[in-house]
Amino acid sequence: MNTKEVVKPAVVLLLISAVAAACLGVVSEVTKEPIRVQNEKTLNESMQAVMPEASTFEQLDVEPTGTITAVYQADNGGYVLTTQPSGFGGVVNTMVGIDADGVITGLRVTGHSETPGLGAKSTEPSFYEQFTGKSGSVAVTKDGGEIVPITSSTITSRAVCAGAQEALDWVAANGGAN
Repeated sequence: MNTKEVVKPAVVLLLISAVAAACLGVVSEVTKEPIRVQNEKTLNESMQAVMPEASTFEQLDVEPTGTITAVYQADNGGYVLTTQPSGFGGVVNTMVGIDADGVITGLRVTGHSETPGLGAKSTEPSFYEQFTGKSGSVAVTKDGGEIVPITSSTITSRAVCAGAQEALDWVAANGGAN
């Protein structure tokens, strides 16, 4: 085998790889801003869903603690917190709106890897709407609370309750529900 038989395909492969990498770089730069704008829009829509009385939200510079990943102050004095409690299939991303009196104004499960048809039902209104109006202690009925768990998915239901409870506790300890 001579050198020419090895070098020519290697150079062609190198050129194809370089062109592909350049194309990926261009696509990444072109889509970066639209993706950022869409993510911001989705975040604002989610915050509006859990706290419909507010119109603007400002992210607070708060060190994440426990399962809390972000805290936003609403223009109406309430807070929107994102949490990541552990469910059956992994992390259950939740967003919880809490007014200045320490009452949940809304809750949404924004992401999960729970079992389809079971824990995935945490994204349905029949489950998450139970949290609206709750304060103090939030737990599933099996644990003495008022939240009816998803059938055959108590672990996911408990995870969502844990995220809501941690958000309520944070608001109570940091300026709300005094």
